[in-house]
Amino acid sequence: MKSTMEEQKETSPYLYEDKHVFLTKENELFLKDGTPGDQTKVGEIAEDEVEQKIAELKNRFEELQAKVTRLLEEGPAPATLASLDSEIRETVFIGSAEDLLVRLEEAQQDSGKVDTSGVEEETESSVDEEATGDESDPSEDPVVYYRDIVSKAQELAKQTDWPYVSMELDNLSREWSDGPETDSDEVKELFAKFNDAVKDFEKRKEEHYEELNKQREKNLETKKRLLEEFEGIISNKTWTATRRVNQIKGQWNSIGALPSGKGDGWDERFEELLEIFNDHKVDRLVQQRQKREDNLMVKLTVLEKMERVTKSIDHETDNWDEIDENFEALTKQWKKIGRVPKEKADDVWGRYKSVQDDFYDLKYRYNPEHQSKVDKFSTKKERLCEEAEALLEADDLAIAARKINKLHRRWKKIGNLPQRTEDKLWARFKSATDAFNELKSKNQDKIKEQEEQHYQQKLDLIDQANAIKDTDDFDKGHSRMQNLMDRWKKIGPVARKKSNKIWKQFKGAMDEFYDRRREHFKEVKEQRKENLEEKKEILDKLHELGRHEDPIEAVEIAKGLQEKFKEAGYVPIKQKNKMWKQYREACDVIYDRFRAAKSGDKFDQELAKADLDTDERQQIQKLRKEFKKVEKEARALKEEVLNFKEKKTYFSPSSGGNSLLDQVNEKIHKAEAKLKQKQQKMDALTQEMDDIRAEAE
Repeated sequence: MKSTMEEQKETSPYLYEDKHVFLTKENELFLKDGTPGDQTKVGEIAEDEVEQKIAELKNRFEELQAKVTRLLEEGPAPATLASLDSEIRETVFIGSAEDLLVRLEEAQQDSGKVDTSGVEEETESSVDEEATGDESDPSEDPVVYYRDIVSKAQELAKQTDWPYVSMELDNLSREWSDGPETDSDEVKELFAKFNDAVKDFEKRKEEHYEELNKQREKNLETKKRLLEEFEGIISNKTWTATRRVNQIKGQWNSIGALPSGKGDGWDERFEELLEIFNDHKVDRLVQQRQKREDNLMVKLTVLEKMERVTKSIDHETDNWDEIDENFEALTKQWKKIGRVPKEKADDVWGRYKSVQDDFYDLKYRYNPEHQSKVDKFSTKKERLCEEAEALLEADDLAIAARKINKLHRRWKKIGNLPQRTEDKLWARFKSATDAFNELKSKNQDKIKEQEEQHYQQKLDLIDQANAIKDTDDFDKGHSRMQNLMDRWKKIGPVARKKSNKIWKQFKGAMDEFYDRRREHFKEVKEQRKENLEEKKEILDKLHELGRHEDPIEAVEIAKGLQEKFKEAGYVPIKQKNKMWKQYREACDVIYDRFRAAKSGDKFDQELAKADLDTDERQQIQKLRKEFKKVEKEARALKEEVLNFKEKKTYFSPSSGGNSLLDQVNEKIHKAEAKLKQKQQKMDALTQEMDDIRAEAE
């Protein structure tokens, strides 16, 4: 069943409306107590506070109604009736002010009538009183008499009906003066209490009227400010300020009374300004209508151009950059154009939406690059929709609640799709996220319970981190700390008010461990620098052995240096590969010379004895390797030539020529030419090796 507020939205141009009030779309609440456009503004309130405000205004009326009834029963003086009349006229409430004012008017008329029915009795009574004098009833107790007056005075002094109470206190004062004479101390005390009650009331009354005067001064300043602002709107010809003028009008009408003699003529001036504004408002609306007609013509022209661009697209279209630029420019032009007449707006918008959809449908069909991009974005957004829908089945709602926010951020980072596709996917995504948010709101207790479980799990990790932070096994400690961090990330969130506190505790334990670890490795770093220097000295000795005159003896010496090199320990990580490479090269030279000395190859033996540095030795070895490869190829060519020459002997001499023999001769010629090239290559390599050794000597 629909609420009152929902029903009002369907049947009224206002956010809320009943027989007493209406709430505008600007959240301004007005009473229906005047002609349209001239109602009393209650104030600006939120839509969800309307019903509460209405109840408050109705209660205010009931309080006034009860007050009127009570005072009329007591038969108040004309001054009291006049004060109540003013209060009713100045108070904002929901109810019939006219009924209350009529009752007051009737009471004022009744108080003016003279009752003559008891004149004779009164005359006779007066004669008797004159005869008996002013003596009071001797049977009456003076203390009781004056105590009754004090009680009435104290009760009246608490009220806020200032004219009425003042009058009643005056009456009580006269009753006191007319009371029985007595010298009782208790009566004197009662008189002091009576005076205190009167003084207290007079003080409160004075404060009330001071506050009332202050409020009237504020009202004066507010009206002055509003009038000056309205004057400014008129002088600056700001005819579009309709909303602000309506606000000013509402505020103006809701302002209470002003100090006596001040602000005269302001209401007339305000009405004059309002009339001027409304006159120009009509002119502006005429101009606005013409402007919107012009906008309609321009928009229709742009639409025709957009439709021509769309119709030009087919399977042969290849100038997509030009088409996109043209269509985008027309779209921007459309968006810059102002409003059109209200009755045409829906048709124009529908036509614009249609041409946009048609353009992107054709672009998707005939532009493979665009199609790929759209499919990519669509896939990503569909995946986000699936993730959002999966959260509805999540066991840990606390984790899911954090994920839903991340999904929204990821959605925004993905590029835009054609509007129709974008709307469809967004509707699906929003439906899932809205459903999850509703689920979350219904399961706050469960989420708090899960967050507490996460909290306890993270406290356990903090205890483990505190146990690890003092270890001296930094490699193992590092591995365990990293494991704790991975587990911390996998645990779900905790309540926000606890989150920062436990994170600081966990991170504090990790920081303490890694601070100690850094200090430790500072010492290790210094030690590795020393190891590096030691290994450099060993490398220098190994390089010297690479030139030792006895390669076999050099190997024996190198073995001891190799042991020292290994025992020297780690070097700085940046130097590790470089040192190892130099070490291997130095050892290779020593052991290559050793192997050459042991072999029967004269070249290797000479090379082993030669005084060459590592680079020169490696260069000669490389050339030697290439020489042997070419030498092997030359031997194969020699065998090939010998085989072809042997085949020639199988042919008998012929004067007519022999094609097969000619082919064999051609092959022999080619093989011998290649053999000559190989021999030249071998000579060149030999000369290059000799040159390297000559330069070393």
